[in-house]
Parts: sequence; C-alpha cells; structure tokens
Amino acid sequence: MSMRATDQFTAAATWFEQQAEAILDEQITLCEIPAPTGQEGARADYVADAFAAAGLRVERSAIGNVIGRRPGRSAGGAIVVSAHLDTVFSAEQPVTVARPGQPNPYRKGEIVAAHEYHAPGISDAAAGLAALLALARTLSAAGIETERELIFLTTVGEEGRGDLRGARAYFDTSEGRRAAAFITIDHSDASVIVHRGIGSRRYLVEWRGGGGHSWGHFGRYSPIFAMAAASERLAQLRTPNQPRTTYNIGVVRGGESVNAIPESAAVEVDLRSEDPAQLERLEEHFRDAVAWGHQRELERRPTAALEPRLTKIGDRPAGTTPIDSTLVRSAQAALRTEDLTPRLIGSSTDANAAIAAGVPAIALSWGGRSDNQHSVREWFSPEDRSRALRVLLRLILDLAR
Repeated sequence: MSMRATDQFTAAATWFEQQAEAILDEQITLCEIPAPTGQEGARADYVADAFAAAGLRVERSAIGNVIGRRPGRSAGGAIVVSAHLDTVFSAEQPVTVARPGQPNPYRKGEIVAAHEYHAPGISDAAAGLAALLALARTLSAAGIETERELIFLTTVGEEGRGDLRGARAYFDTSEGRRAAAFITIDHSDASVIVHRGIGSRRYLVEWRGGGGHSWGHFGRYSPIFAMAAASERLAQLRTPNQPRTTYNIGVVRGGESVNAIPESAAVEVDLRSEDPAQLERLEEHFRDAVAWGHQRELERRPTAALEPRLTKIGDRPAGTTPIDSTLVRSAQAALRTEDLTPRLIGSSTDANAAIAAGVPAIALSWGGRSDNQHSVREWFSPEDRSRALRVLLRLILDLAR
C-alpha cells in the first residue's frame, strides 16, 4: 500500500473500534425485524435506507434483493460483498434480543452472561448484515476510493426452501456473471475461508393410499409403513468421508387418527455432498430407497396403494474456488495479517450460486463469537469483532485496488 492508502486503511479500521456500540445496536435492531424466508421486505427496507445513508446508490431487484453501489475509478468486473436477509424462523417466532444480565426467555431459568446477546437470528443473519453495513460506512467515513466498483448485495431466500433464490437471480444477470469476485459474510469462525460450496438436493416424498379404518379395513396399503421401510433403507446407507457426503430426514408428516389407516405420509429429505458426482450417486440411492419402501409395503398390503410422489424442493450446486486463486490467496493473506491461521472448509452459502456462474467466491466470518445458529438458543458476543471486520476490509481493498 502507498502511504496514503495505509493512512486511509488505518482510519477505516479505527472506525470499527469507535463505532463498536453503534454496530452492535444496529445488529440488535436488524435481528428484531422478522425476516422469514419469503418475507424479508421490512428488513430489506431498513437495509435500503442504511445503504442510502452510507452514500451508496441503491437499487431493489424484482426478486427482493437490495443492492448498494459504490463506483470505482475504472471499468471492469466489480467486487461483490454480500450478506443474506432471511432467517430460518417463522414470522410467529419472537425475536426480542435478551441482553447481558437479563432473564433469558430462550433458556428458561438462565440469566444472559456478560457480553452475550441471545435471540433467534442474532448472528445468522443479523451479524452478517451488521458487518456489511459497517464496511460500507467505514469506506465512506475514510473517503476511500477504489479502482473497481464495490457492490454491497443483500439477498433474499438464502435459507432452507429459499434455495439461494436471491443469489441465483443476481448471478443469472450479465452483471453478476461479470463480477471479479464474490464474498459473502456468512460464518461464525473468524479463521475460516469457505471456498468449497457443498451441493444439496432436497425432496418432498409422499406415499399415498386409500386410507380406512384400522380394524375394518386392516390389510390396506399403509403409507406410514412404506415411509418407515424406505427411511430404514436410507439409514443403512454408508457414505464417504472424502468427499464428505450426508443425508437427513428433517420433516415427517402423516396420519389423521390413531385408529385410521393414513391416506398419506410424507418426509422432507436433505442430500449433500462436496462432489457433484457423489451427489448424483447419493440421489440414486435415495430414489432406490423410496421405491424399495413402496415395494416392501406392496408385498405385505397391496390393496388401495398409489405410487409415491417425489417433488424436488431444493437444488444447490456444488463447486470449488481453487486454493491457488487470487481470491483465496488474498483472503489467506488478510487473515494472517490479523494473526489468524486460515482454515479452508466447505459449506452451503450464497457463494455456491456464484461459483456455479463461474465467479470466484468465498464466505468469511462476521466476527465476534456465536453459536447455536438456526436454533432459538442462538447467541452472539461482539468480543474481538473488529478483527474480522479488518480482515474483510483488507481483502476488499486488496481486490478492488
């Protein structure tokens, strides 16, 4: 860096320390704006206003993404920095943040520990959004200019059935595909670089039959017995540790009464792998298990049976940003400068969509300490948050300058 650039970085990094309380307050505000997947509008409105106040040119996409633009001095692909708007929780889930010393409504009988803040979504995604807004503000406060355009992107539909909807839509555009690099702020560990996108396939499986009385119609096809047989068959499957490959039945539904043969039973299944070919094989095994469970029940009780129905409800692409890429090497250098030892891992984030579009992409940490993401027992501590923010700032400036 030149002397002027070094001074500007120092000023920007110092801003993180000076504004630590304000960053935390904004994170709490963001957390308390409900944003279930598909219902991110109120939180998107807040972010749009915050982007405008930070001097960014604000755009709203048709799908619901909020984009804040910071022009560069020259043409070329932009550096896109992102966080997602949505959480896994429903609109009915209370999201009042419990502060240090207060009774913890999410852990009955406990008092919130010093430096901790408890609420569903307090880290994922409120901490990521707070970090993104802090970066936009500190660049403006320090008067930093860059060669490349910086795009601050907040996406809808990252979680669950959202299936990376906002990120996919952005990288379906010519602007998205021209991006020089994509960094999403979506991890709790300050040392981690997520450079491998874990692919996933998600299915709703429904077994169906004629139903009936448990006594009077005994012997008819039972969707629940078929579901149980298929689930047991899937559970027996052994998957490789390298590339890591997993499966899960996360939701089970079926039946109307204890004395009724159910007309339907359903499961929602999550299949994952770091390797696209292995994910294909896993899906084949899963489909075989569904068919086997159906056939097993037909052999016992064939009357009034219908064919199982499979509906794909999610499809996240797998892929990797190479370790020797400029993006990953620059991220490692930024971490080491802050005395953090880089650890390269795989995960499933908006970066998957960028990698699938041919854009170098990683996920980095929002900083602080946190745990129990996707649980009502989620918590966050802002201790040492500024270190991760400096990593992000160093990386952005390195890539954009």
